[in-house]
Amino acid sequence: MRPFFIMLTLPIVIAPFVKNIKINRLRLKYLPLFLFFAIMTFLIMFRDKGIGNDTANYYYFFKKAAKESLSFSSKDSIEILFRVIMKAISQISNDPRFFIAVMGLSVSVMMYPTYRRLCVDAPLTIVLFCSLSTYAMLFSGVRQMLAVGFGMIAYEFVRRKKLIPFILIVVAAVLIHTSAFMLIFMYPLYRARITKKWLLVVIPVMAVLLVFNRQIFAVLGTFIEQYTDYNAKEVITGAYSTLALFAVFAVFSYLIPDESLMDDETIGLRNFLLLALAIQMFAPLNVVAMRMGYYYMIFIPLLIPRIIQCSSVRMRRIAMVSSYVMLGFFYIYFFLTAGNGSKLHTIPYHFFWEYTII
Repeated sequence: MRPFFIMLTLPIVIAPFVKNIKINRLRLKYLPLFLFFAIMTFLIMFRDKGIGNDTANYYYFFKKAAKESLSFSSKDSIEILFRVIMKAISQISNDPRFFIAVMGLSVSVMMYPTYRRLCVDAPLTIVLFCSLSTYAMLFSGVRQMLAVGFGMIAYEFVRRKKLIPFILIVVAAVLIHTSAFMLIFMYPLYRARITKKWLLVVIPVMAVLLVFNRQIFAVLGTFIEQYTDYNAKEVITGAYSTLALFAVFAVFSYLIPDESLMDDETIGLRNFLLLALAIQMFAPLNVVAMRMGYYYMIFIPLLIPRIIQCSSVRMRRIAMVSSYVMLGFFYIYFFLTAGNGSKLHTIPYHFFWEYTII
């Protein structure tokens, strides 16, 4: 638990002291977020294969890829880019620990620039990030989180209205993890101006998705099983807590801000939250739904502080109190859930050098 305590606590503690300090052209307000990403990346890169449910599987996949030649048959061509990446890395080293380290570093490098640019409250962003399942997946789902990293790059092309590069990045992400087809909605969704007046449409749509989620998922499941290798049969997961949390975030994001103070990017991120909420409606039926939502869930820790920053005069006091309440709540929540084993077996943490057998 100690590595995670340092990872979460150190950036939060130093944030108030460096917020307004500038040394030459270096603004130290970015230091807390950088420290968090640096420590987290270090832990991801050098974790033992027992940390994360799927890490040991990726040890096996990498060893297999290093020994075998690439196959481009119809079956093996699915997610072929990930196989190409494994094969390329194996030409440098066939040690799976090296592969895990490269993957961990790559995902963080793809994520950090967007987080640095959009972060307005490092402590709150950090605790929110660590409380969502995307954080835990960084220690387990190598392939999917690599695709999520590509999604962060795709987002930057969306923001800059670069359609062709966006499409190319999405295709690359799909060739890593088929669930990344969800990224195709990012371009039009970012441009939509779903303001408060649209709630008369949004709320009934969300209600229909929740009430008829089984019937809708049964139809969507046919498509998912036909074009991916996922099993979309209904499997009750009981994943209602995240659904409730996203619903609260959505209400907060429309209740608190003065929309005249919100820039296009903040509105676009709020649209992503709505899609993440809509996808989460199906998460209680199958874990596949949650996997589909990771590509938009990753932006929530950036959105909430920006919503607070844009609070209306009437809601300003509530917004400020909420920021402190959320900071304290999610800080405690992280350690409670990490300790009871819900973080994909990341606790107790072990570095790979603590063991010699790979």
